[in-house]
Amino acid sequence: MNPQLQSYLGHAYPAQLAELVKKAWPPESLARLPQEHHLRQFLDVAYHASFLRDEDRQVRFRLIFGDPSFFPPEDGPPSGLMPLNLDPGRPFDEQEIRRLAMAALFFRSMIGVCPATDQNLHIWGVVVSGTRWLSSVAGGRYQGSTPESLIVHSLGPGHLSVYLGARRIATLSGGRIESQSFDLLQARWLKQLFAEARRNLLTEVFGQPSDLKSVPVDADFARMMGYNILLRTLAVVRNGRHGGMLIILDPADEPRLTKCGDAIRFKYRIGDCPARRRYETLLKSAMTRLSELAPLDKNRKIGWAEYQTLIDAALADLDEALFDFAHFLADLMAVDGALIVTHGFRLIGFGAELRVDPPEFAQVRHALDAEGEIWTNESIESVGTRHRAVYRFCEEYAKSLGVVISQDGSVQIVRKHRGAVTYWNQLSW
Repeated sequence: MNPQLQSYLGHAYPAQLAELVKKAWPPESLARLPQEHHLRQFLDVAYHASFLRDEDRQVRFRLIFGDPSFFPPEDGPPSGLMPLNLDPGRPFDEQEIRRLAMAALFFRSMIGVCPATDQNLHIWGVVVSGTRWLSSVAGGRYQGSTPESLIVHSLGPGHLSVYLGARRIATLSGGRIESQSFDLLQARWLKQLFAEARRNLLTEVFGQPSDLKSVPVDADFARMMGYNILLRTLAVVRNGRHGGMLIILDPADEPRLTKCGDAIRFKYRIGDCPARRRYETLLKSAMTRLSELAPLDKNRKIGWAEYQTLIDAALADLDEALFDFAHFLADLMAVDGALIVTHGFRLIGFGAELRVDPPEFAQVRHALDAEGEIWTNESIESVGTRHRAVYRFCEEYAKSLGVVISQDGSVQIVRKHRGAVTYWNQLSW
């Protein structure tokens, strides 16, 4: 029997977050964990700063814990970090964070914090990161530099995400804390969900299944690209500060669901045109180009790592086109209702009303690990209309995958898993 955990009914605050961070911190990186009183001060000040506004702007920031000597003084974006020292340093308090956050913008810089001679924390400067760091959490070809230090992200009131470098350790949001250090991308169930679509794509590009052993492009490339397109789309919707719904259908369900109109009522159906298959066309082109580059790169196999690092004009153009496609998906999600696609992001329609209401469906599982083996049970009445609609749809159509983005930026991945509708929080930044 799978274990079930009881949800904590009270509200959590920075002190509880600090305790969770200490428990979830990787043992091999204990040298990077601040002393307990510094950790508590670091999180406490960040928490209270998250509620502030500067004139009419929400204070959003990233804090990094570390001595300025840790950063190479002559490095900088796009691939490195540029430390900007203040002389003298500033007190580490909520008002200094509020003021500096207007110059150290969330997506481009971090506020540097370390202990002073009196052992209290102080702000020593700003670390300019550029925007490539987003690739690790929001999809993208290029990877930026994220140091192995304690980093805190805050994008809204009472919302803190704690990282060790690019690895998420814990999150405090809405008075609840959770440790979500697992990588959903590595979940077996998610890999299996799109396996057939990947095999079909490889066959279309390179020939019959019997020939695929000699294919120069790693089969996992399609999975990585699909996941990155999804992350990019979600990042655009979140940055637009509006919610949205995405339903990914099993291709076998498309004819039935689009003809009857009982489960999905479309405001805007997409006709049969090349744009409907835009993603597949771009992905095939990227795989073909990689296969052409494999002999030049003296590799028997070429895949996602090479796609990120190879300098090639054609790949750069394809990556820009894929980036634009992700923005296009986000634009369609801005319309009230759900965006409906199949595996491979083949477009079906948008502005769709989900009209499924299974009887006696009252609870969902909140997964606390990537495989959904540990969960808490939650009532569907505790969430809004958008979430309930996706939960109900996934209950009725078990092969579908749902994504729900709230206006506050939280993201849920929803799937009928192990016999019950289950959601995973996608807690990127």
